[in-house]
Amino acid sequence: MLLSAGFTLSICAGLCAALASCVAKLAMSGEEIQSMCQEIIQNDLLLLWDCTKISYVLRAISFLSMFLFNGLMWTLFVKSLQYCQSSVQATITNSSANFFFTALFGRFLFGEMLSMKWWCGASLIILGLLLIHKGSGGEEGTAKHDAKKSR
Repeated sequence: MLLSAGFTLSICAGLCAALASCVAKLAMSGEEIQSMCQEIIQNDLLLLWDCTKISYVLRAISFLSMFLFNGLMWTLFVKSLQYCQSSVQATITNSSANFFFTALFGRFLFGEMLSMKWWCGASLIILGLLLIHKGSGGEEGTAKHDAKKSR
């Protein structure tokens, strides 16, 4: 079964939102930048630069990447709204993907352990979004709305 364009675009928007959060953490946090800087210096990648210069460059790249990923996220999300059957469907998919990718990036890039409380909270938010979608009539309600519009 092929995924719909709206569903795929919503997932990609969620991925970009999670990436924006990751680079924002790098841009605003000195600890991760310092460890990256030490790694660069240990591997003799930039012999003439000291850690202060390297950290400024890494923070600037992270800061600019944050704007890039946020712009991509909004572009993909708006496109997904055009292809999904409802805006709620796009929002649910985008939010779910954002939670999922944020958890993965936090674990594998930053070594963060997510508590059971986090997983329960994320699950409740997604469940709430699904209930909102179900309450708004879902696909059936959207089809009825489209039929009324075409008359």
